Amino acid sequence: MKFKKYLFILFGILLGIFFSYLFHLFLKKPPAIIKRGEEIIAPYYEKKSFTIPSELKVEKKVKEKKLKIPIIMYHYVEYITDINDLVKKRLDINPYTFEQELNSLKNNGWQTYFIKDIPDIISEKTKISSQSVVLTFDDGYEDFYSVVFPLLKKYQLKATIYLIYDFIGRKGFLTKQEVEEIVKSGLVEIGSHTLNHYYLKYLPTSTQRKQISESKKKIEDDFGIKVSTFAYPYGAFSQETINLVKEASYSAAVSVIRGAYQSKNNLFYLSRIRAGIFGNNISQLLEKYNK
Repeated sequence: MKFKKYLFILFGILLGIFFSYLFHLFLKKPPAIIKRGEEIIAPYYEKKSFTIPSELKVEKKVKEKKLKIPIIMYHYVEYITDINDLVKKRLDINPYTFEQELNSLKNNGWQTYFIKDIPDIISEKTKISSQSVVLTFDDGYEDFYSVVFPLLKKYQLKATIYLIYDFIGRKGFLTKQEVEEIVKSGLVEIGSHTLNHYYLKYLPTSTQRKQISESKKKIEDDFGIKVSTFAYPYGAFSQETINLVKEASYSAAVSVIRGAYQSKNNLFYLSRIRAGIFGNNISQLLEKYNK
């Protein structure tokens, strides 16, 4: 009788271990792409994307000067009509609040830069003011052209946009003609966000290399520009991913790791601040922002 009891307990323990293992495997899988008609939407980031991967090789003995250069991360800038679209709601800032932010930055003397300027800023080849900020937009949604671009021209502020190359021309994303007009303005840096917005850190080296290098070349060939910087889809990267970004001759890359300070050490995983409901308070918030 006791033997059966212990056997039952052992079976329960083994069953628990088995299901825990399956759960672990499930969590390790990259998040699935969400489709809405022809539009492809990236889900929100995993919590671990907001921290520096433990595997990164950082020279601890080398003390790098850190500069406060807040980089703000935007996605959608529109009024959401579908209240059930939780993904979009989490990544959106409405146009009214966004314009308040630009107005506040302009009126309070903030200078905007491109991500491609940061390597020279860090190496002190380019001097910047104490009120310096970079505006970044991920994915290349159509509202960048209809909402953001006119406001950048109105306030004469710069921004960097990261395009998913194969999404150009798809429903909900920028068209080639719109990108060409944006390029001509001189107010926007075009960066790469891969070919298909794949979750790079879980992919084979060859696939990562293709996503990173081919997207750069195709954007350069299509628009006659040099693509200098990269954004990791979902904020996910590994040491190998960084090495491949360097191999492809990018000069810097942005992450979703929270922070406002940049240095040579994090040049390929620059910290960013997720856009929030800052409005007219954005200038004061950036003044106080720390890691």
